Amino acid sequence: MMASSDWIEVQRLAAEFQRTQLSSTLQKLSEKNCIEIVSKLIELKLIDVFYTNDGKEYITLEQLSKEICDELYLHGGRISLTELVPILNISYHAIESRAQNISQTKSEIHLVSGQLIDDDHLDRIAEEINENLQQSGQITVVELSKQYELPMEFVLQLIRSRLGTVIQGQQDKHDHHVFFTEGFLARNRARIRGALSAITVPTSVSTIIAQNKLPERLFFAFADELINTKRIQASLSGGRQINVATFIPEIHSRSQNEWIDNFLKQNGYLEYAALTRLGLGDPKSFCRKRFKDTSLLYLSSCCVGSNILGQIEAAIEEAISSQSWVEVLPLLPSVFDDEDAEQIIQHVLKTSQNIPEKDALVIGQSAVTSNSFVQNLKIVFKPMIEEKASEVVASGDYLQSLADQRNAKGKSFKPEQANEKKDRKEERRKKANEGKLGGGTQGRETKTRATKKKYGKGKNDSDDENEGDVVGTNSASLELEFMSIEEISNVLKKQENVSDAPDEFVEDIATRLYPSLQASFQEAARLAFEALLSSTSGQRRQTHSELQDRLQLLLQNIKQGEKAIQFFTSLDVQQQLCRHLLKTSGSELVNELVSYVSQDTSVASESKDLSPEARQKIISGLPQNVRVPLQGLHKATQGANVEEFISETEVALSACDVVLRKVDKKKDKAIPTQHRHLLIEQLNAAKDAALVLHVAVLLLFHTVTQTVLNASGRFVPQIITFLQSHLSPSTAELLSTLQGLVIQELTSKGDEELLETIRQKMEDLIPRVRETAVTFKKSATQD
Repeated sequence: MMASSDWIEVQRLAAEFQRTQLSSTLQKLSEKNCIEIVSKLIELKLIDVFYTNDGKEYITLEQLSKEICDELYLHGGRISLTELVPILNISYHAIESRAQNISQTKSEIHLVSGQLIDDDHLDRIAEEINENLQQSGQITVVELSKQYELPMEFVLQLIRSRLGTVIQGQQDKHDHHVFFTEGFLARNRARIRGALSAITVPTSVSTIIAQNKLPERLFFAFADELINTKRIQASLSGGRQINVATFIPEIHSRSQNEWIDNFLKQNGYLEYAALTRLGLGDPKSFCRKRFKDTSLLYLSSCCVGSNILGQIEAAIEEAISSQSWVEVLPLLPSVFDDEDAEQIIQHVLKTSQNIPEKDALVIGQSAVTSNSFVQNLKIVFKPMIEEKASEVVASGDYLQSLADQRNAKGKSFKPEQANEKKDRKEERRKKANEGKLGGGTQGRETKTRATKKKYGKGKNDSDDENEGDVVGTNSASLELEFMSIEEISNVLKKQENVSDAPDEFVEDIATRLYPSLQASFQEAARLAFEALLSSTSGQRRQTHSELQDRLQLLLQNIKQGEKAIQFFTSLDVQQQLCRHLLKTSGSELVNELVSYVSQDTSVASESKDLSPEARQKIISGLPQNVRVPLQGLHKATQGANVEEFISETEVALSACDVVLRKVDKKKDKAIPTQHRHLLIEQLNAAKDAALVLHVAVLLLFHTVTQTVLNASGRFVPQIITFLQSHLSPSTAELLSTLQGLVIQELTSKGDEELLETIRQKMEDLIPRVRETAVTFKKSATQD
C-alpha cells in the first residue's frame, strides 16, 4: 500500500493541475509571441532550427537528421535528396547539409551523387553483382555504373571492398575495371592454349581471336603466360595491337631466325621487303627487338650493319683526304636507293671521328667530295680569267659593257616612270615607319640556275654554293660572261681527277663554280681596266679608287641625312634641312666630281672648296657631254629635293665615267657609329655653350633615331622640340634651360653683370649636358 505521505503529495499535485487548467487565458503566449521568442533565440544562437517550406513549423537539426534516416530506412537504404524535399517539407539546401553531416558521422551511410545509400543496400547490390558475375563469368565496372546509376570509382571501390567475401572473383591485372571468375579464366585459358597449340605457321592474332571467338582482353595475358612458362613454344611479334601482332610458332621462327642471322652476317644488311615475304608484319620492329645488342642503322627500306658502314666511311675519308670525290651508291648493294645512300652518308659524316664534317660536301644524294676539292678546281680557271679579262679590256668590250649598263640604268629615270619617282620619298617614309632598315634603289632581282634533281643542293655546301644566285636582270644581265656552265663543264671534264665523273656530277660542280668564277672575272676585268686608266692618266693628283670612296661616302651621308630629316613632321623644317644638306654635303660631292673632271682640261682648279659661282664657271668650260649633266647636278644643290639630287648624281657619274662600287653593308652600318664618335669628340672639345648645345642635341638625335642629321645651329630649337617626346622630363628641362641661357647671352649685349651671371650658369650646366648626351641610351626612350 502507498504511504500516507505519498498519497497526500499526489492529491496536492492534482489540485495544482486543476487550478492551472482553470486559470485565466491571459497567461497563455500568443502565436506571434512564440514566433518572436523563437526568432530571438535563433538570433542569439541559443537554438539552431530550420524552417519548413510553408514557413509554419520549425524543426531542429537533430530531428531533421532523424527523419532523414527514417526515410532512408523506409526506402530500402537508398533515397535521393530531391525526393526528401517534398516528403519532409524542408529546403534542398538544409537536407543536403544534414545529409553531409550524416555521411560524416555515420560510417554505414554514404552520400553519393546526391543520394544517401547505406551499407545494407550496398550489400544487396554486391550480391546482385556476384550473381551476374557467376552467370556471365565476367563483368565490367562501366556496365555496372550504368545499371546502378552510380559513379565508376564508387562501384569499383564497392566491388574491391567485398571481393573475396560477398563477390567471388578476381580483378583483371591489365584492366582494373574488369572482373572475372576463376571458372571463366580457366575455360578461356584452356581454349587459348588449345588454339595456339594447333597453329604451326605464323598467324595474325586478329584471325586467331575471330575464328575461335576468344576474349581480346585475355588473349595477350594468357598467351604471354603460356609462352613464358614454355607451355607453348612460340613468340608474338608486332606488339600488343591485335591488328598488327602475329603469332609465330617456334618451329617456324627458329628456321626463320637462322635465315635472317645468316643473311645479315654474309651480306651486312637486311631488306624489309624480304622480311615481309617471310611473314613478318613489322620488319623494322622485329629487327630492333632481335638485334637490340647489335649496332644497326635503320633506313627507309633496309637496315645496315657496321661492315657496310665501315666501308662507306673508309671510302669517304679517303676521298676527302686525297681531295677527290666518291660516288657512294655504286658501293652499296643493288637494293639500296638514293634515299638510303643519302641517309648512310649523313650518318657517317655525323658519327665518324676521322672525317671533318665541315669540310665534307655532299653533291646530290649519293656523291661526296670536299670543299678543298672544289676550291682547287677554281685554280684551273685563274689563268683563263686573267687572260680573258685582259682581252675584253684591250678590245674595248669591257668599256662597252660598262656603257651599256649605264644606259640601262639611265632608262630607269625615263618620263614614263615620273609618277613612281614622285612617290619614292613616300615609299621610303613608309619603309622607315615599318622598321625596315637598309635596302634602297640598288636591289637586284636574282634567279637560280636549275640542275637535275639527283645532283641538287646538298649539305655543307661551300662558299661557292652560297654565291649560287646568278644575277638576272637590268645591268647585271649586260655583264660580260666569263664562261657558260656548259663551257665550265667541258673544262672540268678535261681534268684528270674529274674526267671519269658522271655528267650530272660535273654539271653540279660547274653550277657551283659559276658565280664565284663570274665574280672573279668581273673583279679581274675591273682591276685590268683601272690599271689601264691609271697608266693613261698618270698626271692626275688623285686615283680613281680614292675618288670612288669619297663620292660613295658623301652619297651615303646624304642618304643617311635624308632618313634623319624624315623624322620631322613639319614640311617647312624638312625643306630647310634638305636645303642645308644639299648646300653642304651636296656641294662637297659636286666639287669633288668637278675637280676630278677638270683635271685634264684648261679650266682645272687647284682647290676643291669651290663657291657656287666658281663651280659654275668651271662647269661652263667643260666638254658638252659632261657639262650638261654637271649643270643639272649643280642646279640641284640650290634646291631642296634630295631625290632629284640623287638622280642627277647618278646621271652625272655615268657621264663622267665614274662607276661606284657596290655599297659595303658593314661600312654603311658603321657610318652612324663613326659619326657618334666624331660628335662625342666635338662635344668634349667644345667650350662655347652654344656649340655644346648644338653638338649635344645632334648626339641625342642620333641616339634616339640611329640616323645621321646634318643641321646647323639655327635648327637647334626644332631638334629639341622633336626630342621632347623621347627624353625624360629632367633631360628635356636641362636642354631647354641651356637653350634659354644661350638666347639670353645673345640678347643681353652690353649688360656685363647679367652676362657674367648667365655665363656662370652655363658653365655649371655644360658638364651635365655633356654627360647626359654621351650616356643617354636608346632603351631609355622606349621606356
